[in-house]
Amino acid sequence: MRYTEGMNGRLCRRAGFFLFLLAFFSVVMACGSTLGYSVVLWNDSENQLQDGTIVRVYIRSNISHVYVIGLPESNKKVEIPLWMLTEPTNMKKAKRIAARYAEYEHTYASVKLDGLPIRAEAVNTSKQVYRLREKEIIRVLYKGKGQAVTNGKGNMQGEWLRVLTSGGTQGWCFSYNLDLFQADAQGLSQNKNSDSVVEKADTLLDAVITKAWYPEQYLDMIQNKRIDPSRMDATYGFGIATDYQTIRLALQSTSLSWKYSGIEKASDKVYHFAETPVTMTVRNENEIAVQFTDNDGKIKSQNFVALSENISALLQEEINRRSKELEQLRLFGPSFSSSNYGKLSFREGNLFTWSGYNLLVPSIIAKSAKGNGTVSVNYFISSSLKTSYDGILTFRFNEMAKEVNFLYKMTDDGLRLEDATQAQISNGVVVSRSSSPLVIFFAHDTGR
Repeated sequence: MRYTEGMNGRLCRRAGFFLFLLAFFSVVMACGSTLGYSVVLWNDSENQLQDGTIVRVYIRSNISHVYVIGLPESNKKVEIPLWMLTEPTNMKKAKRIAARYAEYEHTYASVKLDGLPIRAEAVNTSKQVYRLREKEIIRVLYKGKGQAVTNGKGNMQGEWLRVLTSGGTQGWCFSYNLDLFQADAQGLSQNKNSDSVVEKADTLLDAVITKAWYPEQYLDMIQNKRIDPSRMDATYGFGIATDYQTIRLALQSTSLSWKYSGIEKASDKVYHFAETPVTMTVRNENEIAVQFTDNDGKIKSQNFVALSENISALLQEEINRRSKELEQLRLFGPSFSSSNYGKLSFREGNLFTWSGYNLLVPSIIAKSAKGNGTVSVNYFISSSLKTSYDGILTFRFNEMAKEVNFLYKMTDDGLRLEDATQAQISNGVVVSRSSSPLVIFFAHDTGR
């Protein structure tokens, strides 16, 4: 009885808090409190909103990535994705922004060339911020002055246009490979170059299909500048090949592909690939969750993120950094000696030899191990450890199955190693030392 009463009490309190929030927002809106006014950038057929319309903005949600706006000539409040509106400002500035877009009001474009770039500046050598796919629909905002585009025979006809994708990316695109057309609020698009009328595409799905999707842990690695080649691979991710109606999912321990007959919208932001066990939920323009059934019949879910970085380049950069770290250690030596723990030498090709380490057998080095092998940099060390250590070395002794790890520090007198057998390693990072670790000091070998 007490449990039931406690649960009912919590439910009542939660319901009360929810009602309080509803009342709060109702009061805020009723009182006319707003963030300002924004210009609609992309037609919203569901709410009969055309681009160029100025709307009143009440709330911004960074969690749901939406604005709450009031529909013109109506008391109705609706949610609109952030990217579909300009930043809220006062009415005077909003009118100036709308006037800037007036020349290309209701103007969209269909892409004629697969891989056509959107660039950061109106210059053909500027950084690419997005690659368009053939027949993708984009919004034209306004034209600008930019550098002439040539094709080897002369200047190409066209002009630089400020454009917006259905996923919210803005940039500059040269008009030569674009077919411009007009659109209305009902989602029908009239091509300027013909009398045909085409139905407006699912812009959210279009945005997802055009992006490269990688496991979400890649974003953490990039943001923390800790690229782990053992967990990152340019071939891992989720991809949709519309030309072959194939989807592919590849992870470190999973590689699956399916043929689908169509993409069905199950509910808002949820899509099912027909005749496959795969469902995709779009969380926002740069995050999706994929639910699938693996080869063992188990239902799984994996999160993916859209990245603009070149994964192969990041991996190569990290591999080069690790090789440079080992080379610096070799040049610092290459040979070191300890009266108790023998002689350690680093060789070219990430090789090492170690003799006289009997006191480390079998607590750290196996009895079966030979006195040579390979050394590598496999892990990062936490920021708190960087004040005392240069990094961590992983030794692979020939005829020993397990790796042997030592934190290391190059000093004026030689090389200090600390046993990291019991160190805590999480996601490729040494976060804490072993308790009561063995510390070994090697002096420069005078006979090197």
